[in-house]
Amino acid sequence: MVYIALIALLVLSIAALALLRTSDTAGVIAGNLAFKQAATGAADTGAERAFNELPALAAADVDIPGKYYRLMQAVDADGVPSGVDWSSVPCWGTSGGAAPVSCTDAASYRVQYVIDRLCTLAPTPGEAAATLAGKCVSGAPFSSAGGPGADTGSHAQTTHVFGGTGAVSALRPTIHYRVTVRVQGPRNTASTVQTVVELPFG
Repeated sequence: MVYIALIALLVLSIAALALLRTSDTAGVIAGNLAFKQAATGAADTGAERAFNELPALAAADVDIPGKYYRLMQAVDADGVPSGVDWSSVPCWGTSGGAAPVSCTDAASYRVQYVIDRLCTLAPTPGEAAATLAGKCVSGAPFSSAGGPGADTGSHAQTTHVFGGTGAVSALRPTIHYRVTVRVQGPRNTASTVQTVVELPFG
């Protein structure tokens, strides 16, 4: 009888330990998921920085390693530009500060971004839309007139983010730019987000 009681006690102890371990695992998973969601949310700050810089970068049209590329970059299996040396890309905080932050501070979220123009060949200002489309991922002109083919639903058009329609010819086609934002955070959290922006060209 004593042996049976001891065996039952041992079984109950093992079950209690298993339940405790399951609870701990669930807590760790929930915590990791929260960090992952926070990292993905922090990518918005990198996208906004890229949006603000893009018009000047596109106008200068010069490769800046670790920031801007005139031609489309090769990508890995996840669609992330594979030729980018992320160790040379500045890190930014999530509070919108004007100065970069340390890329080695594992206790904080570090935001990095690069922009590549979705062109396989460098376009020439003023060339025909069909020729441009053979070199780049391009789109219809921004137009406030709403005529056939007008892109009146774009973010840039509806919010005037890039100078508004008053400063943009309704006849200029657009070129697409890929913004890749990489966020690193606590517990080795990492998240990569991409967005595509179009700007008038020519």
